Amino acid sequence: MKKYYNFETMFISLRDALRAFLDENGFYFEISGNGAYYHFEILADRIGADAINNFIESVTITEVK
Repeated sequence: MKKYYNFETMFISLRDALRAFLDENGFYFEISGNGAYYHFEILADRIGADAINNFIESVTITEVK
């Protein structure tokens, strides 16, 4: 079952990378500006949502403890 997931970023490079990933993988999405942020609404099933989350984690800098 598909549902809408949302994601926001203020980084143009992440916006562009996510947009390219979604296009390349056939996801339906809408993007809008929200002040200094870019807001994504993405239609996906659970497997698609996992793939999107994995992609975001792969291109995002995280703190290592």
